[in-house]
Amino acid sequence: MIAQEEFAKAFILFLVRENIVLFSRPILRAINDHACKQLVSMIMDYMIMHWDDIEELKIAIKNDHDLNGRLPNDVGSAMELLRYEKIGRWESNNWVWAEDPKYDTSALQISDGKKDRRKQDALYVRVGPDGRVCSTPSTISEDEMHNELERACRHKSFVEAILDGKSSSHRYDKAMAALKILFG
Repeated sequence: MIAQEEFAKAFILFLVRENIVLFSRPILRAINDHACKQLVSMIMDYMIMHWDDIEELKIAIKNDHDLNGRLPNDVGSAMELLRYEKIGRWESNNWVWAEDPKYDTSALQISDGKKDRRKQDALYVRVGPDGRVCSTPSTISEDEMHNELERACRHKSFVEAILDGKSSSHRYDKAMAALKILFG
């Protein structure tokens, strides 16, 4: 999970290099914020479009078709949370929404630190307020560890491809266009 965050940091710096995001104090803060990098990782997962079997691929293609050019809710929410709730609030903390946005639950949980707590559980012994052990790294299953390692490898390949100018897909183009609008 730490490697995934580092590849997400590389992707943010790629966005700076491509003039999609201007390098600023809030962007520097984002590349050091675990939740921000985990939201970026969620966006990267969408662009990577991973599947384990042909049925998963068929479902992904159908879902993309059914969205009719829109981003999935989780990815759109991850982008908006990153842009407005994280970076936007660091740029100016003198604003509020007229209506609370309806963010996707999974993206909101990442933004609120749930994934980072899971990462901490994989690394450290967590002690509760009463002094009892609440969690140890042994609570992380071998399957979960394996899945996160595979995800990190996909992120590495993705970052290498975009830095070599070799990554382009419908999802990549759609996500990059959305990021340009959000950060423009």
